[in-house]
Amino acid sequence: MSGAMEARAAIRDVDIDTETLVLLAQQEYASRRSREHCFAANIFAEPAWDMLLDLFVQHHRGRPVSIHSLCIAAAVPATTALRWIGKLDDCGLVARERSARDNRVIHVALTACGLAAMERYLGERARPATRTSDIFRRATV
Repeated sequence: MSGAMEARAAIRDVDIDTETLVLLAQQEYASRRSREHCFAANIFAEPAWDMLLDLFVQHHRGRPVSIHSLCIAAAVPATTALRWIGKLDDCGLVARERSARDNRVIHVALTACGLAAMERYLGERARPATRTSDIFRRATV
């Protein structure tokens, strides 16, 4: 079974719908941006994570994401964002493709592997009580 199929099966097993996962991704992204109101913006930088969150949400909203838009979502300088897009591509989590409407625009999307990884992570976040009880159970065994 592929990683994407395993992630979806695990999510179905605990009855977590896709919309819940999308809302979790949106909340996490918003939380990361809200930190900038209390702390210096440059002390928290995880551009790859911000990109993955944005790509996950936009994937489920059916919206294409241009490289330009993804650079903005990363909240870092464009050169840094471009370097991270390359790393995510090298890891097989995202893929780049020219826009069918405008050859000057390149879209970025999660691959099946990237989507599965995001679903797996967000699925774990959606059931923290289960995760916490598993940790305690393993610690006492």
